[in-house]
Amino acid sequence: LDRVLLAPVGVQPLKRDRPRANFADRVAMTRLAVEDEPGLEVSLLDAPHARNRPNYTIDTLRSLRASLAADDQVFCLMGADSFLSIGRWYRAAELLLTCDFVVASRPGFDLGRLAAAAPASIAVGACDTPHPHSLVICLRTSSGRESHLHLLPDLDEMAAATEIRAAIQHGADPRSLLPPAVAAYIRERGLYRGSAKV
Repeated sequence: LDRVLLAPVGVQPLKRDRPRANFADRVAMTRLAVEDEPGLEVSLLDAPHARNRPNYTIDTLRSLRASLAADDQVFCLMGADSFLSIGRWYRAAELLLTCDFVVASRPGFDLGRLAAAAPASIAVGACDTPHPHSLVICLRTSSGRESHLHLLPDLDEMAAATEIRAAIQHGADPRSLLPPAVAAYIRERGLYRGSAKV
């Protein structure tokens, strides 16, 4: 990929609890995490909407697409654990055809579970054209529209954001879990300890 945009989300529609760090803090931590990583950029495409309206991935991807050249290719990157809930996402079937998806899994994850997560209106199967450099599943509608699900098996990073936040809340030192600049930011602001900050 030429560029990877990391977009902290304003209001997560499927999560009932408010985030334990406000949007500005999450953007700042993301910037600190990628400041020395060429090709990684923080994007505000998923910033909070007026009146606390939820952010929907399909709207974010459409906004991104409108800002790019017609021949630019867009991929949506996510973890396998997030993809398992894709059937509950806003306009899920349409979302899966908006662009190709890249889904990363951790060691031991059963990739077969991803096919079962797709909405019923999406047929999941082998692609007509093989992709030599990745494991790819084709997503198709009855009308013939198609997109691809690129699978990245066995991502080396075992830690998940939920587990890191829980560890910090229970007294773990963030320096052992995160890049130094992010850990310092969390310590200075007292994030993820005790009650939620909004």
